[in-house]
Amino acid sequence: MIAAPPATARAPKVVLLARIRDDVQARARALLVARLMIAVYLLELLLNLTRPHVMPGEPALSIFMEMPKTTGRILKESLNNNGLYDGYNRMMATPRLIFWAVLAGIVIGVLVQVFGTITRAEGRRAVALTWVTLTAVIGPFSLLTFSTLLSYPLVALACVPATAAALTLLHFCQRFARLPLSTLLAAFGWGALIVYGAGRVYTGLGITTVYGYMFKGYLNADGTIADQRSLTDLNAVWGSIAKFYRITDLMAVHWGVANALVVAAGVVLALLLLRHRVTDALTGLIIGAAIGLGDNFVESTVFIKVYGSFGSSLGSTFGFEFWLRQVVTLFGGTVAWGALLGAGFGLAAQMRRGGLPGPPAARRRLVVATSFATAIGGAASYEILASWLSHLTADSVDAGTTFDTLVVSPGLWLLPQSPFIFLAVLMLIAGRRARASAAYAAVSAEAAAGGAISPPEVPFLADPALRWWAVVNTWRWYGRAAAVALLRLQSAQLDLAGWRFERQQADPGETPADREEGDRLRAKVLRLKAGAAPIRTAAAS
Repeated sequence: MIAAPPATARAPKVVLLARIRDDVQARARALLVARLMIAVYLLELLLNLTRPHVMPGEPALSIFMEMPKTTGRILKESLNNNGLYDGYNRMMATPRLIFWAVLAGIVIGVLVQVFGTITRAEGRRAVALTWVTLTAVIGPFSLLTFSTLLSYPLVALACVPATAAALTLLHFCQRFARLPLSTLLAAFGWGALIVYGAGRVYTGLGITTVYGYMFKGYLNADGTIADQRSLTDLNAVWGSIAKFYRITDLMAVHWGVANALVVAAGVVLALLLLRHRVTDALTGLIIGAAIGLGDNFVESTVFIKVYGSFGSSLGSTFGFEFWLRQVVTLFGGTVAWGALLGAGFGLAAQMRRGGLPGPPAARRRLVVATSFATAIGGAASYEILASWLSHLTADSVDAGTTFDTLVVSPGLWLLPQSPFIFLAVLMLIAGRRARASAAYAAVSAEAAAGGAISPPEVPFLADPALRWWAVVNTWRWYGRAAAVALLRLQSAQLDLAGWRFERQQADPGETPADREEGDRLRAKVLRLKAGAAPIRTAAAS
């Protein structure tokens, strides 16, 4: 009889099989996210198809609606001096190319999945087919973003410095076990390409559906107004104006709901890709904020161009819009509520792994629902309350003055967003404090293993203030080169401690690839230590 291999020999294989099963589950969940996004789009199409038609000869889908030639010519002549008509068209209209591209993507995605099922694709082939499906199904929404950025390249370039600075700040505020910069860039790309594109497509269909129900029966079959009193009766006139205001408010709410859904989809996909790393509230917060920053980048490009085109008619200029959207409220709006939404999903992911006490399923549902409600409320307040406050103060403040530009207008925009910004900052502080205790435990555990981190280095690595003090004093006594070398050594040691923490938190078991990564990080630390003995002495002193 052949003896069975020892349990230690079978352990890596068992862990590897668990990781493969986990990958299959992750692919299934990623495809589920894509299906839900397409389901929302198809629901919007169905509601748009069944809406009441207001104008004579109105097509079944509002995407194919064309403005009457006379009205269109008047609007273009009166509003298109600075591209205003085209700007509004780009904000609200759904290009027909996107409509056909999304339908084609759905067909391609179905065919790819059928092919994978028939061929029983596994391993790398299954992963490749999943990426092809996601690209084909979700990718067409990005066409609207590309069209916008190519139409206003100078405005987009003007928004790059502030956005890049904000993204860099998000990267460095994680403190410990940082997400790779490539992950932040991918989250930013999701916000810029998918959140902006899909949110506008959903809202463009939804607003025309609401318009049909609000003005049902307003016109006769020949295009004449059904109730002629609406032209002379003051109450009827104000009723029509009130309907337009209600449509605007509903559009803002719809916009918030649609964007929250797409931001949530991006956060879920990112957390699935990072499921073997640290996934907590801080992870979700950083990802959600990066996604919101991407959406804010494209949105700022459009609004700066469109509202800046008003010029002297409403007192709005390109410089004022840039100041308002890229300086004053850069971390408000989508960035703030996106961070809160991401923090909620990250917290739910941490609870799913058993990282927090309590009934997991009920608590996760409550956290996710609260995150959605907060995000939708933040988006609606950003659009509705700021405009309402602006109308309240219009008669008491002179528009365009220095006081209005520097104090009143920024204050009116920040006031509705301040609770959400405040909550996001509190979540960031709490997440950093949790990471600080985790950093001390991980550094101490790696020091106990010996070699890469010595016991005297533990308090320096676990405390950012002590680390900075050591670098500054090394610069003072040994020069810039020594300080840079010490900084590199500390960064490598923190990466090693972060790897150990990730293995303990995200996946207790280790595969050969995990051990190889740990050996590589440990060898890097030892190599840096070998070439920096005087620096270590200086830091200790």
